[in-house]
Amino acid sequence: MMHDIVFAATDHNYESYRDFWQLVSLSGFPIIKVSEVDISKKVVYITAPMNRDWRNHINSQHKKKKLVKAHLILWNIERPSGSAGSVGEYSDQCYYLQVGKWENGEIINEDGDKAWGRFIDNVWVSDQKLAQETGLDFIVLGSHEDLGRPGADKKYSLVHMSYEVNRRKSLYDQFRNGNISVAPNAWPPERDEILKASKFALNVHQDHHPFQEPLRFALFAAYGLPIISETIYDATPFSDEFMIFSDYNGLPGKIREVLADDYERWRSMGLKTRLRMTSEFNFGKMVRNKVSETVNRWR
Repeated sequence: MMHDIVFAATDHNYESYRDFWQLVSLSGFPIIKVSEVDISKKVVYITAPMNRDWRNHINSQHKKKKLVKAHLILWNIERPSGSAGSVGEYSDQCYYLQVGKWENGEIINEDGDKAWGRFIDNVWVSDQKLAQETGLDFIVLGSHEDLGRPGADKKYSLVHMSYEVNRRKSLYDQFRNGNISVAPNAWPPERDEILKASKFALNVHQDHHPFQEPLRFALFAAYGLPIISETIYDATPFSDEFMIFSDYNGLPGKIREVLADDYERWRSMGLKTRLRMTSEFNFGKMVRNKVSETVNRWR
């Protein structure tokens, strides 16, 4: 029997997760606050990202010896790097949430206090290579047709909607200093018209590790934008049929090549990718399938 699926949002507003929560809402899932999670209810709770609020709240419920009927899932869409650490550290952090750290016969939380139970039952990641390396569960982060709509009038050559770390900026500046127009970054509602007015979406990793940026891909796909991406270890569910790939050093040449080509060819690719990600890999469909696959054999 399928459990109810409820998404739990942190009190802190993480701006970079805006599109994630929009996908949740568009897919018809209820959204509550982390403080409303009740582990004694027969519910699948999914949260993203996780912060101390979740750990403190779940630990306090375990401490009260509540009977656990809920299934707790962290959808970790962060890439290994920065605060997430190396792939090994990323894996260790996720393992700790599910199993805990044992000291002198007790599970200890990150503050050195007693943890009264696990914080998470499963961790989902949306990069198949990352899932294989860490032993975590893989789920495609799909899109939704109402997250965005394709536009007809193209004002910009490229749009990236990413934070301009040096690695990215040095590449973007090559085009800004030439005759290729790069769209400005923006949040909704201004972002909508910018994405509609762009020819290609560009994805450059923030570091040298070629893991996916699945949430950005879901956004670009909703607008039917043909995506040019730096090489990815495992691009599932994308392939050369649905995305344009190049290594970092080859990106300037690849971008100039596709811009000089017949745009109709690439526009068709973008629309094909949109159909794939909003239908076959629809966000809500992926969530329900993954819950059915992993949770119903547990609880």
